[in-house]
Amino acid sequence: MSVVVRGSHLTDDDLWRAIANNTDALSVLIEKQTELDAESGASDPDTRQKLKLLSVQAIDNYNRQYRDFIGEIRRRYPSI
Repeated sequence: MSVVVRGSHLTDDDLWRAIANNTDALSVLIEKQTELDAESGASDPDTRQKLKLLSVQAIDNYNRQYRDFIGEIRRRYPSI
């Protein structure tokens, strides 16, 4: 699970590290989502649906954090 941290409270290095970690975590979740989508009846349909919903919610959360982090980078460095 991720910890929500305001980008404005991070150093530049911490902010870039958070973006990299966020990107890695998002990639893993998207891969798991793809695997869940590919499974056809391998597990209980209700359980699979709940896992897919949790995965989509986590992906949305990471995506929101990513946009916040990138927004903070752009605020600090408008020429980027």
